Amino acid sequence: MIRVAANLAWLVPGRVGGSEEYTIRLLSAVIAAAPADIDLRVIGAPALFAAHPGLRAAECVTLRGPQTMRPWRIASESTIVHRATRDADVVHHFGGRVPARNHGNDIVTIHDLQPLQMPENFSAVKRHYLGFVLPRSVRAARMVLTPSEWVASTVVELLGADPADVRPVSSTWDAADHIEANAAEVDGLGDGAVVLYPAVTHPHKRHELLLAAMERLAGLDDDVTLVLTGGTGRAEAAVQAAIERSPVRVVRPGRVSAARLRGLYRQADVLAFPSAYEGFGLPVLEAMRAGVPVVASNATALPEVIGDTGLLVDGADPDRWAEAIVASLHGGADVEARVARARARAEHWSPKAAAERLIDAWRAVS
Repeated sequence: MIRVAANLAWLVPGRVGGSEEYTIRLLSAVIAAAPADIDLRVIGAPALFAAHPGLRAAECVTLRGPQTMRPWRIASESTIVHRATRDADVVHHFGGRVPARNHGNDIVTIHDLQPLQMPENFSAVKRHYLGFVLPRSVRAARMVLTPSEWVASTVVELLGADPADVRPVSSTWDAADHIEANAAEVDGLGDGAVVLYPAVTHPHKRHELLLAAMERLAGLDDDVTLVLTGGTGRAEAAVQAAIERSPVRVVRPGRVSAARLRGLYRQADVLAFPSAYEGFGLPVLEAMRAGVPVVASNATALPEVIGDTGLLVDGADPDRWAEAIVASLHGGADVEARVARARARAEHWSPKAAAERLIDAWRAVS
């Protein structure tokens, strides 16, 4: 029996973006797989288990303390978490860093290196902290996991990791079948085409580029609605100003429930994903699984996920984005063929396959 401790002390529900989805979906897939040789223990705060009650199917260690305070979370990993993992064969830190005090049997998941590659998106304090802790974590870990081959290559290139110690372990789609069931229809989208973009309004997500492209699209198709889900980020004010100027109908529900997002995938005619930086891109995978045509940036990990199943757009020319969206709305047999290939390609990231890759990593370290 391999005793695995999953350190989720860093995870504040609703505040850590895609890394939360990555982590919860992977661990949920492992719990569903129920491997006979894995004894899984999950360590986190009460809010974590309240937000994701499915984790309680594993052994849970609940941390008590002010989890919303980052200094407390960091300190707890070298104290409370250290004590709670002393009998584990493998300690997996899903939050991107290995604590200062560790047992030497650590795996760390590094979701991306955006603080090093796009430092303008981070405060000076956070840049300096991560600039120190990320290389130290790579040196301390016996294995580094990443969500994609692209992130793995950046960890090797920028942090000097040994390629033999870096392994891509991607996450999976929402285990609930959002294609046929468990979806809440969303009202007020009109009778025309629906373009969906689920993303927090951070600058690198490039909402303004999409809004500019939709302005071009308005001249070609008046009956189109753009739906923007996701929380508020550093570019929120600029995005709101662009929405107010837009001639296209824009629906902005903000953060939505999983059921409502599944409903939006069912209702969408195109997923437009202009983000300039993604360590993986789970919304793209969700769209592929749901049979929604994808238009995305030809950047970072997105081509690795999409392959030849969607339209990849270079650069930030709104006209090129508008053309790609129109081609996906009215492409006929070509679009149908891409969607069929996308559904088949998405199977590579099924819950069962994702769980097997993670379990194989744990076995390799134990």
